[in-house]
Amino acid sequence: MLKAQDRLAHAHLRVFNVRSDFLHKTCTRLGRENPAIGSETLSVEGMMQNHHLARAIADQGLGQFFAMLKYKAERYGTQLVAADRWFSSSKLCSTPGCGYLQKDLTWQDREWTCPSCGTGHDRDVNAARNLARLATETALPVATAWATKPTNPSRDGIDGKVTPVRDEARPAGYRLEASGQEEVGVHHRTPIL
Repeated sequence: MLKAQDRLAHAHLRVFNVRSDFLHKTCTRLGRENPAIGSETLSVEGMMQNHHLARAIADQGLGQFFAMLKYKAERYGTQLVAADRWFSSSKLCSTPGCGYLQKDLTWQDREWTCPSCGTGHDRDVNAARNLARLATETALPVATAWATKPTNPSRDGIDGKVTPVRDEARPAGYRLEASGQEEVGVHHRTPIL
């Protein structure tokens, strides 16, 4: 029979393994399926100063996620674009042709309506669209001309044209290292925006 202390250590190990597995699978999928990834640079240390949120933020493993995302992006040849800490991803209207900056938006406001074009925004979806546009314009110059025009109107206004990267674009002799779960050289890139 396990002692209470051993059971607690076993439970902590299980949580660590489940979190680590999730982070590895998520970062691998993002790196393999996208030619560019836009990410915010968060001040995790600053967010930990808020004693109401510190435990929840620590449980997310954000530092580990960004470190994994960086090396997985390098492994799969994905461009990782880190937005400046002061980039207004939530406050900037993501509607093509608008670009209005909602300066008085607080972190408590989860939804807002653009006074310039009248579009209603969910804060997180709007930030994701702005980061996708930033990644497209920065990392994929081939796609820059299409960044302000929706490529598929049925995709709810998600903008940006992503050009798939073919295996022929790799330097001669380049060999993708396998992580143990995929075959060497197999690399699928279906953009997720």
